[in-house]
Amino acid sequence: MAFYVAAFLIVMGVALFVAAPLSGGLGIGSKAKREELELAHWEHEHALAVQGLRELEFDREMGKLSDADYESLRMSLQTRALNAMSAIEKFREQERAANLAAVTVRPKLREAAAIADEIAAMSKPKPAIPIAPGMSNVAPISSSRPAPAEIAGARRIRFCPQCGTRTTPAGSFCGECGTALRGERVIPRAS
Repeated sequence: MAFYVAAFLIVMGVALFVAAPLSGGLGIGSKAKREELELAHWEHEHALAVQGLRELEFDREMGKLSDADYESLRMSLQTRALNAMSAIEKFREQERAANLAAVTVRPKLREAAAIADEIAAMSKPKPAIPIAPGMSNVAPISSSRPAPAEIAGARRIRFCPQCGTRTTPAGSFCGECGTALRGERVIPRAS
């Protein structure tokens, strides 16, 4: 009995696998596949219209078509080619918009993470300065800030001047956009 059930399940699985292309696939990525097929259809349609226009021009030069026939066929083939080109351009615009959305989100997330790291580093409590007896609790204010290299144990954070992406301290080029890192913004940060 179990043998018949297993055989039946195998036969049904094979039947579904064979019938899947006829019914539009298994449903995995069907929208992307449908858009890809539609784009291929319009590109093929455009190629056919352009080829038809070439052959029409050749037939006219050979004297096989009258001027009236040539004009009517040319207008229909041009309309067919223009419709295909506008459909292809619509697909390209959708693809560009999707790519642009993906590209603009990534740097903003990196920039937000870098800013969050800087804020977290700034909000760490600083060690108290011991005060000698008889002195006030106010530390003297220095007239100049120490240079980043003068801060003991400080880590340098570098940002790309072009895209604002956080870069490695030893890097010469931005890993995101490839800009040379010579006059980049340096922020000292205690480690």
